[in-house]
Amino acid sequence: MKLDTIKIIYLIGQLGLGGSERQLYLLLKHMDITRFEPQVVVFNPSANYTLDDDLRRAGVSVHPIPPTVRGIPARMAWLYRFFRQLRPHVVHSWSIHDNAYAGLVGWLAGVPLRLGSVRGSIGSPDFRQFSRLIQWLILHSVQAQVVNSASIVADLRAAGVPATGIFLLPNCVETGAPGPQAELPANFPHSGRIIGMVANLRSEKNHLLFVRALARLLPEFPDLYGVMVGQPVRASDPDVPEQVQAAIERLGAGERIRLVGFHPYPPALLPRFEVFCLPSDFEGTPNAVLEAMAAGLPVVATNVGGIPQVIEHGINGLLVPPRDEDALAAALRDLLLDPAAARQMGQAARQRVERGLSPQVIVPQLEAYYDSQPGKSR
Repeated sequence: MKLDTIKIIYLIGQLGLGGSERQLYLLLKHMDITRFEPQVVVFNPSANYTLDDDLRRAGVSVHPIPPTVRGIPARMAWLYRFFRQLRPHVVHSWSIHDNAYAGLVGWLAGVPLRLGSVRGSIGSPDFRQFSRLIQWLILHSVQAQVVNSASIVADLRAAGVPATGIFLLPNCVETGAPGPQAELPANFPHSGRIIGMVANLRSEKNHLLFVRALARLLPEFPDLYGVMVGQPVRASDPDVPEQVQAAIERLGAGERIRLVGFHPYPPALLPRFEVFCLPSDFEGTPNAVLEAMAAGLPVVATNVGGIPQVIEHGINGLLVPPRDEDALAAALRDLLLDPAAARQMGQAARQRVERGLSPQVIVPQLEAYYDSQPGKSR
């Protein structure tokens, strides 16, 4: 696709502060807009802070679908008119839920290159909730899928997606540049040792496991606190905040384990953490883990998805089996008992990010992929 300027329309469910949204922002922020003309279509509003203005400051046009356009047929018609008006060279769905729009409407509108994204396990409940027809359209209606971990590549190959239809693009994270200053949330501990978790309140992130494992350590470490930063984002998980808070109270840990809720810039809180923890049941390559690594934190996480591609057990963090409360508590205890080893792991984590996971390394890979696609120019 050797063109002077390549027009790309990205589709995304919302522009809140989830990992997928942050990844799209970082890629477009560092993209060469003298050669690429990215525009973003947003399907739904976000409940809290959004990245719309951040993208516009980076030179990217953002187009929310009007709230009056409801339902699949109406959205397909709106996208068809939008694609015909802008005549992009590429339509790239950044949300798995929107892959079929990119594939079907992109084909109808004559868009030369139609791409989807799979950024989490297709074995997760989030994907399995779809009918078999919708699952097939998500995976096969586009010409290729952009994924962020080798485990997802294996999942897609098992589902019948050809190797030529998969492009592995690791997640990236910024390092070195200071982020915005932010006040601590009112219920954030102002002293003591903190083990922190940053994740939207979704069942597969397994905040409940974090609470149970951490509660076991509180008697042994009287100055230890647990902090969970994140917001509810999915209608199918409406009770997660209440379940997590109920578990904290049931374990008598209300003063020591805190659900602090939404924060506009979680990386600003990371310097207060001693250890970062993410006990997810399913993952791609979580942005929160990369941000913790960039902040020089040792990471304790489950050995799922793309996490073992960035966390090397015993070198820059510790990996534990999913849903294993004993193993998670033991790993956290090991780092608390050996702060020097924890700091060394944190330093190794930051070096891993700087060496191969910065936008300066990852963005050219995506640009080269767009450039390399044959026969897609108009």
